[in-house]
Amino acid sequence: MLRRPKPTDSEADLLREQEHFLTSGAPSAASVVRRPDKRRGEAGEGEGLSGENEGSQRDVVTIEDLPDQLPSLTPAPPKKSRFKASRVTFEDEDAGERLDRHDTHISAVLSRIVERDTSSTPISLPAFTGMAFPKVLHRSETSNQNLHIFSSTNTFWKIFFLPSIPSSSSLCSVEPAAVSGPRLVSGQGLQGPHSSGETMRIHVENQAKLQAMSQSEILEEQKKLLSQLDAGPKIVWRGCFWLPNCHFHLQCYAVFTTMDVSVNTEEDLPVKPQKEWVHMDKLEPEKLEWLRDLPEPRRKGTKKAMQARFDFAGTLIPPTEDLPMHLGLHHHGEEPERAGYSLQELFLLSRSQVIQQRTLSLSTLANILSKARAGEYMSVLKGSVTSTLLDAGLLFLLRFALDDSVEGVMSAAVHALKALLVCAEDEECLDCTFSWFRGLASFPLLPSAQEEEDEEDEGLDESMKETAKEKEERKSDHEVARQDAVKGLLKMKLLPRLRYILEVVRPSPRVVQDVLEILTRIARHSSSSATQVLDCPRLMETVMSEFLPTSWSPSSQSIYGLPLSSAMKLLRVLATSGRHACARLLNSLGASERLSHLLSAEPNELLLEPTESLRITTEAYRLWAVAAGYGQAFLNTVIFVIFKNIAMLTHYLIFFFHTRSSSVVCNAQAITLGPEITNNLPGLACTGWRNRPGLVAPSSPFPLLTGLGLLLETITGIHKGLSSKVGLAVPLDLEIARHASLYHQVALVVLPWLLPGSEYLAHELLSTIVFSKDFISEGHSGGPEAVELGELKLHEETQKDTSPSLQTVGTLLREACVQLPSIRGCFLTHLAHLESSVIVSRDALLGHNPWIKSHLLPELTGPILPSDWPFLPLVSLYEQAGVSDGGGLAVEELPQRALQAVTHCLQWLLLLEVWREEALKVVLPVAKFARLSCVFLCSSDLFLERPVQRLTWGLFRLSTKLDSLDLNVPPPGLASFQDLYSALVSQYEAVSFGDRLFGCWVLLPLQRRYSITMRLAVFGEHVGMLRSLGVTLEQLSIPIERFTSPPEDSLPLLRLYFRSLITGTLKRCWCPVLYVAALSHVNSFIFSQDAAAQEVETARHSMLRKIYYLTDEVLLSF
Repeated sequence: MLRRPKPTDSEADLLREQEHFLTSGAPSAASVVRRPDKRRGEAGEGEGLSGENEGSQRDVVTIEDLPDQLPSLTPAPPKKSRFKASRVTFEDEDAGERLDRHDTHISAVLSRIVERDTSSTPISLPAFTGMAFPKVLHRSETSNQNLHIFSSTNTFWKIFFLPSIPSSSSLCSVEPAAVSGPRLVSGQGLQGPHSSGETMRIHVENQAKLQAMSQSEILEEQKKLLSQLDAGPKIVWRGCFWLPNCHFHLQCYAVFTTMDVSVNTEEDLPVKPQKEWVHMDKLEPEKLEWLRDLPEPRRKGTKKAMQARFDFAGTLIPPTEDLPMHLGLHHHGEEPERAGYSLQELFLLSRSQVIQQRTLSLSTLANILSKARAGEYMSVLKGSVTSTLLDAGLLFLLRFALDDSVEGVMSAAVHALKALLVCAEDEECLDCTFSWFRGLASFPLLPSAQEEEDEEDEGLDESMKETAKEKEERKSDHEVARQDAVKGLLKMKLLPRLRYILEVVRPSPRVVQDVLEILTRIARHSSSSATQVLDCPRLMETVMSEFLPTSWSPSSQSIYGLPLSSAMKLLRVLATSGRHACARLLNSLGASERLSHLLSAEPNELLLEPTESLRITTEAYRLWAVAAGYGQAFLNTVIFVIFKNIAMLTHYLIFFFHTRSSSVVCNAQAITLGPEITNNLPGLACTGWRNRPGLVAPSSPFPLLTGLGLLLETITGIHKGLSSKVGLAVPLDLEIARHASLYHQVALVVLPWLLPGSEYLAHELLSTIVFSKDFISEGHSGGPEAVELGELKLHEETQKDTSPSLQTVGTLLREACVQLPSIRGCFLTHLAHLESSVIVSRDALLGHNPWIKSHLLPELTGPILPSDWPFLPLVSLYEQAGVSDGGGLAVEELPQRALQAVTHCLQWLLLLEVWREEALKVVLPVAKFARLSCVFLCSSDLFLERPVQRLTWGLFRLSTKLDSLDLNVPPPGLASFQDLYSALVSQYEAVSFGDRLFGCWVLLPLQRRYSITMRLAVFGEHVGMLRSLGVTLEQLSIPIERFTSPPEDSLPLLRLYFRSLITGTLKRCWCPVLYVAALSHVNSFIFSQDAAAQEVETARHSMLRKIYYLTDEVLLSF
């Protein structure tokens, strides 16, 4: 007998069993069957070996027509269906009939639909209330009394069940008691093949329960059932039950009754229906409730926040205002007594099926956005309207509405999108400043860069990480729009839709203007966005052909075929994005031809309205100026006009030099960003710029002065002989020398205000004015000597041993003035990373047109130099050595020339603190202390070097005079000051060697007015440093009262003070300052007469008992 293989069998066992099987001649358990080829019409056949020859052959699986060689990679012949031949179609055959004949599954399903009989289903009507909307009946609110008719918890629902409601004319009839089937339960609601059996089972169960009950019990259950019905309108079942003692069946009908009949009375209805009214033969009280008068609106004001409601013009409606109904501002939503629509209701209407509602809601949203951008809601609304709408998904709403097939809805969506993206006052301000020096350059309106940490890229090599472009493509539309609204719209294919609107829809003039302004705002976003506008198929071709034609005739019907100033402005903004874009506009799109037509004629000869003629001529000149900035236009005509009017321009310049009533600096007001400027849709915050005094005001002489001054400088630079004709031969050297100190202060103030794009100006200020000894007049007019005399007078008044700073500040200032050229070189070296930006800025400022790549300034991420730029060499050294090496490197191990750089930095800081104190007021005192702490943290012995010691002593002396030093404010760049102080204390314990300067630096934050956390750290975790903190009161130069007053009230700290005193950890000879402070606080605590908690009293008694056993006579004397 053959056996089955086992897992333990070896290969030899398997071969032996196989040979035994083949020689036995037994039939195989499985046969090999070749799969038929259905495309060839073959039938399947068994391919197993027959019983006759199985003993001499092995089972071999073969595939017919399989070639020995692999087939070539040539295309295979097309496959043919063997069912195609059986499908015969005719040319005149209806396609719908053929589909119905072959695809019968839909009709088969629909033909078997049987409507369920609901004639016996009870109806529950809602109760009448005085609310505006009827209350919706939920399953969860249904009481347990209204159970299903077959519920097992209520037997008599089965008893009183009626299969149907007979007509009211049906009379009670007497029938024999013996019946063959149920008369109450019809079973029409049951499904399945056993529905009749289930019906009989229910019938038998009902009869059994009725027979077990007496007649009085049946009547009692009936009354109980009727009493359970509430007062609402419902079906009340009367009769229809078997009486076991009577041989007849009483069949009645179900009637509708309403318990609360007060609602149905005509006196309570808001309107009495008349017989002649159409479709008013049946009362519907729920609908008639809407005809009642609305409640009176709020008459008194309230401090409670209420939902903002707007009219169709976007005006905010006060909650107390009672508007008439005919305005159409009342509706059936929330708060029906209040007029107006909320933002949520406008969003709902924008998705309505009614065209008028969609159009009206989008137009209202556009008006609200326009007023919000104008700042009309700032004083009356809490929060930002624009930010609220963007968070609610306004971008997607408007993008969907742009695809609406109704032109009115699409036009309203375009207007709303323009109100969202375009700020009219920003554009007016940019147009006004175009004539300024470098006025054609502008910053890209990009959101502030927010670095997001990608957890997926953590731990991967740089080659494996995704690029910024790949991450951007992987983001969804919502994620992109949340970070950048314009980029999100571009990702949602806005440009092709706008092209379709201009080219195919050809909307009204207002919509065309809105589309062109939207495209201009997109072009201002960035150079990449401007490139996408240029690359959009047929978009710019449509703009050029329809709105900047080479020839036109006046027409009042449409603006198509007429030149528009907004289209020319779009070309100008696109050209500003880069020289390549400008070349494409001038050459490929034919902008140069348009310029020649518009600039060769006077504005009144353009066959346009006078205002539009002036605007388009102005924009044409501006486009020409942008092209000239790249060296792509000719200057002959303009140079001729300039030389012809140079005398008149000179008189204007002299007139403004003698005008002293207008100060462009003193009248400037601080401008704060409004609440409608969002992170993903930035703006220039130019709201109300015409009414604000300052540089941009229309009455400001700043643009004329700067532009004319640059013109005269350029002319005189080209031809030196023109200087006498201009009339500016004034000896300016004497004026500069007289006000040199003022010029130097202005340069120091302007330097941290310079933004990206002005790197060359910053470099020039640093190279020529900031570090020039000619502009620091105090250095060569007795300034250091005056400081020394002041120090000598202070020394004579105090007559005490003071810190070295009092005798060295004057000498240190004299040395700093001598080292000004080296100080300048030190700072320029640390700013060498800005070299490429300086070159680009130089080309733009000096007019090196062939090298200017774009008039679009770099992304605005903040000023070029931080406000604390004088500390830059010191902070850079700490980032290189202090952070990575923990401040353990010696001076010899620091980067090359590190000691010299720190010395020059401290010299410059000392000079500014003494003679230019106003320049450092922008830096918080806590930030100054934190930056100077880098002297001790970046190296283990840098602070021990003599020049560093002397300069730091002087700066410490000046910093201790500041009563405004608030260490509770986190320094810029640090989470908290406590973290910095912890690093300082650890460094002091490790490398200070009892240095008095380092000790003063550590003691300064331990004053009583600062946080207790630092004192707890010293007396708790770092108590060992008290042995080497030997700074005297004279060296500290801080009154001791700042350490002892007011008395300490922290019990944990007082216990640490007391423990350090009685254990000898804190001694006067080791740490005089903290010894006096701790002793003063402990005495004040122990001998205080103020009432205190039990815990405090217990601590006092404990300290007194320990003092009794104290053996230190010196400590006992205090």
